[in-house]
Amino acid sequence: MNPAGDQLLELEILGQTYHVRIQGSREWAEKVGKIVDETMQEIQSQMRLQDTTKVAILAALNLADRLLILEESKSALANEVQIASRQVVEELDQALR
Repeated sequence: MNPAGDQLLELEILGQTYHVRIQGSREWAEKVGKIVDETMQEIQSQMRLQDTTKVAILAALNLADRLLILEESKSALANEVQIASRQVVEELDQALR
């Protein structure tokens, strides 16, 4: 580990070994690598693709789609919490008058 806290980690993705420099939790990075590997394997088997570049691009699109769905869901939930909070404040204000 170098002074900046980086670690070198070996990940296997689609049968190839990659040495990646990470900061933070080794377990987290391994989990991320596993998700990428599983997504690429699923795409490769479903589409019967051998071109790893195409598999990687499709996996990136798939993961970006999942990310956007989660971000939109998070935004919608934050909006609901904000509305509910306003309602609670209004009701408390009414009750205290």
